[in-house]
Amino acid sequence: MSERIKKLSAVLSILVLAIIFSPIASANDTVSKLDKMKAAYILNFMLFIEWPNNQEDGSLTPLYICLQDSAPFEQFLRSLASITSAENPAKKQLYVSTLSDAQRCDLTYFHQTPDGEKPQVEDSVVVLSSEQVLQKDAAIIFFISDDQLRFEIAMNNISKFDITVSSELLKLARLK
Repeated sequence: MSERIKKLSAVLSILVLAIIFSPIASANDTVSKLDKMKAAYILNFMLFIEWPNNQEDGSLTPLYICLQDSAPFEQFLRSLASITSAENPAKKQLYVSTLSDAQRCDLTYFHQTPDGEKPQVEDSVVVLSSEQVLQKDAAIIFFISDDQLRFEIAMNNISKFDITVSSELLKLARLK
């Protein structure tokens, strides 16, 4: 295993452990460990993907994470995104909203198969909670393997976007 993969794995492990045992976690006791890990991964997807900067003034374009309504970890992810944005003011700001309230989505998470088309998802990287959730053009899909949360990246779907996925993230994924 390369040094970069080891370093990324260590960072992800520390983040997950910090999340599970942090004050945020105790404030969100109803959120399962699995859902907390999915939230941590989603946050890291945002950080390990290079997103386009469309601001004419050169300032960083904010990024929007949209969650399907009633996502089990909405408040938990909002707290994580807020902490991450506050700790890294020089990086792009992260915002979390529900899909029904969203005007724009850079990354959209579905925890169940949606009913009907969602126009704000059209130019969004779609993340699915599991292989049982269906949504066309899904780019990242969570799955369980050997009792571990893993994710798959559908390269043909991710390539439709003007983004660059870091090689470190690709090395952790099952590629499809």
